[in-house]
Amino acid sequence: MKIIYNHDNGFLLNERVFCEVFCIPEDESNDELLNKGWLPSIEERGKWYQARSCRINIEEFILSKKRKNKLNKFSVLYDSDNELLIKSFFIDYYKKMNLDLEYFYNNCTEFFETKVFKLIYNNELVGIGRYAEYDNSNIFLNLSYVDKYEKLSLGTSLFYLLIKISQTENKKYLYLYETYNNMFSYKQKLPNVEVWNGQKWERSNKHFNNG
Repeated sequence: MKIIYNHDNGFLLNERVFCEVFCIPEDESNDELLNKGWLPSIEERGKWYQARSCRINIEEFILSKKRKNKLNKFSVLYDSDNELLIKSFFIDYYKKMNLDLEYFYNNCTEFFETKVFKLIYNNELVGIGRYAEYDNSNIFLNLSYVDKYEKLSLGTSLFYLLIKISQTENKKYLYLYETYNNMFSYKQKLPNVEVWNGQKWERSNKHFNNG
């Protein structure tokens, strides 16, 4: 791979230099890159970047009875038909959440062969998740859900359903992009989470095998 150090957004803190690190893959597979802490860029096609990546260990994951009962309230459709409906659902979600992420959705559509699953509750479409599939792993891309049914925890349910999908597809890991203590920290609360520290994967919490 070709390594690229980007200092455009770099800074100096306590006499330490911080910068962005990218790579352009050569012979490496997507699974090999993910396993070394690299994540595919959503802003520049073909580039990967180093981050505090996190993943779910699928092989060691066991869904709890309580979680199964919650998920059994839903039905799931696995299709990507009607792209206009799917995009409209996401755009409505972004607007309600005051998120400027339409570019993110568009780039995911362009950069990845996205797979889609739809969450149905009482015959109503209440959530949509998108992910990309590789040989040994899946990588979460984005999700959206309606702003009701708070007790159903739709966002969390979408993550757990993607874990179940990854199990069905016999994947080893589900990658969830990055997590930091001040950003996306909720991912560290999911069961069986491993976090990349720059050299190796570490277990983020004590809730292994407890879904």
